[in-house]
Amino acid sequence: MAIQVQSGCLETHKRALIALFREHLSPDYDADRFDWLYHKNPAGPAHVWIAYDGDSRTIVGAAAAFPRRFYFRGSEELGWVLGDFCLAERYRSVGPALQLQRACLGALAAPVDFCYDFPSKSMMAIYKRLGIQQAGELVRWAKALRIEEKLESLVKSKRIAKVLGMMSTGIIASLDWKGGKATSLVAPLEGRCREEFTSFDRSSRSRSSLRTQRTAEYLNWRYLDSPSKACEIWVARKGLEMMGYVVLQNDPDNSRIVDLDAVEEPAVIAGLIAAAVRRTRDLGAKTVSLAAGEDHPWRAIFKRSGFRCRESAPIVFVERAGTGLEPTKLYANSYIMEGERDN
Repeated sequence: MAIQVQSGCLETHKRALIALFREHLSPDYDADRFDWLYHKNPAGPAHVWIAYDGDSRTIVGAAAAFPRRFYFRGSEELGWVLGDFCLAERYRSVGPALQLQRACLGALAAPVDFCYDFPSKSMMAIYKRLGIQQAGELVRWAKALRIEEKLESLVKSKRIAKVLGMMSTGIIASLDWKGGKATSLVAPLEGRCREEFTSFDRSSRSRSSLRTQRTAEYLNWRYLDSPSKACEIWVARKGLEMMGYVVLQNDPDNSRIVDLDAVEEPAVIAGLIAAAVRRTRDLGAKTVSLAAGEDHPWRAIFKRSGFRCRESAPIVFVERAGTGLEPTKLYANSYIMEGERDN
């Protein structure tokens, strides 16, 4: 079952790749998702590598790299986020996986300065075989909004638990930290992101830590045009001045804060989080969560806002030779959140 790996063509191999991803990644993977992720990215088209059976010439695996523009210590950098790595079941051994991922990483060349990935445990084993160590962790923070299920296990009555849960919801909500005296008004975005988002993004490029370049074009593509679950954007303003925004993906059980950007004022950051929590609670969600790097500069605010650390997953950084960028420095205190993933 020897495989061969080569650079793929987004047009020639489109149908085969969609079929592969639908079978091995998600049954919902379709042409709309492929076109959005591989062709419409404002930072440029994706790169894909295909693995095919040396005898049958059938495509049996793939790996992809999606361009992202970043700010790091005030400078603009180009990087890749890796994703859509998969192999047909009969080829899932160390050899083919190493061969495919080595080809992907071997293509890291100027003007791309680094790439990063959120690997599974099995994929992390492949990175270790390649001599690449974990740089940090992406931690899921969660906040309970409703406690009916926990109460039911205690009182042994669904009806009583529902009544007590309704009574407790208001008490829990009253304990939300809103950052003290309100310094800005948070309201839902009407329409699409416009130039003010790009201007706001540029104003914070001098932060020393790594952060994705979040222009209006990028935010519209990443969150409003995504063919997966729709996102809401809530914006904080002081008068006419934009102070920050939060991106929320609602779910009946577990809503998620997928992105958060704001001026470095705890009251503004906490106010945006509180608005997202209030919105998800009004929609009936049981919990709200967010995922952020373990060293995210705002982790103390997450904790004070009632979020608690849950499970974590590894993050890997690989720098291009000669750049002088070190994985640990790229990751340290970075503003990485769930929105930094490929989808």
